[in-house]
Amino acid sequence: MTKPIALLMLLISASAFAEFDETLIQAPLKESNEAVLFAGGCRTRDHERWDMCYNIDRDNYYTPRSFQFYNNGGNVAVPNTGFSVSRSFEFNFEDLARSDMGLMIWDSPDENESHGHLKLMTFFPRDIMPAIRYESDADKDIVIVSLPTREEVIFNGKTKEIISGALIEGPMRQTASGAAVSPDVQYAGAGVVVEASALAGWPVGFEGEASAKYVTIKKKGQKTCSVLGKDLWYTDHNKGGNVFFNKKLYSNVAFDAYVKKNCGFSIY
Repeated sequence: MTKPIALLMLLISASAFAEFDETLIQAPLKESNEAVLFAGGCRTRDHERWDMCYNIDRDNYYTPRSFQFYNNGGNVAVPNTGFSVSRSFEFNFEDLARSDMGLMIWDSPDENESHGHLKLMTFFPRDIMPAIRYESDADKDIVIVSLPTREEVIFNGKTKEIISGALIEGPMRQTASGAAVSPDVQYAGAGVVVEASALAGWPVGFEGEASAKYVTIKKKGQKTCSVLGKDLWYTDHNKGGNVFFNKKLYSNVAFDAYVKKNCGFSIY
């Protein structure tokens, strides 16, 4: 790589990092995610409470895709500490689109990647992109996340434990073999959450043997509903293997009709 190109990439990176304001409550900029899967990167905001992450295409154009932070242990939610021990929260809005917004939680009990358990939570109705802000004074240090439903979740700004709001969490747990069980983070809001999880693998995509896998749709006060994962997610090999939500179901109206038909309740 020549120095001028390297400098240009650095400038683009710095510009993208500085210009996108994830603290704003804003509607998705487009309806459908059409992004090709390329390499990406993350940078920590100056207050060190979260990272902003970007997709980088072949033209070195940076597009914000998520913000994330880590609970590194030594607390109630993650009792242990050590190399690679963490519960990470990544709030996604890939391609700044309504169709692929959600929360990926990754429980990593040790340095062994095969012991990590991933859980994807997708919230409906989806009205806004996930947003995050930081508040600190003599009495508090908190991070506030707005979900796509407009509901808020309050995190301890230092430990990244959930304090209150539309999500609740239990401690990271492991099996006798050392593998983490599915992260005990539950939705307590008024809408609907779709959940998929996997040990040491991406929880959605649903090809081959996984095409028969079921995912759950949950709403407070309703019986948990199970549907085929391949109804909701698919892998597009023409776009680098990126995984997308069913284009026919990403709108609130379409997904509400799907849930009413398959589960007997509404997302509202």
